Amino acid sequence: MAQMQPAGGKVEAMSDLAYDVITVLANCGKAVDALDTYIDDAKRNNDQDALQLFEGIRKDEIRHCDMAKNVISNLLKQGKF
Repeated sequence: MAQMQPAGGKVEAMSDLAYDVITVLANCGKAVDALDTYIDDAKRNNDQDALQLFEGIRKDEIRHCDMAKNVISNLLKQGKF
């Protein structure tokens, strides 16, 4: 369990599930950033196959990021954060 320290100073444990979903979201963001670079490289090299590959993967990663955001939102609404 990760620990969070709210403004009041008391340390509270974050659930493993909440930590996992936050980690997935962070990794999605990193993947999208990396894919932006790969897309630029493919464009610079005029490689349509690589460009299509990277754009397709980027689209999927953004969808995964959105899914993780929705799960985080639901966890917050349920008080499981």
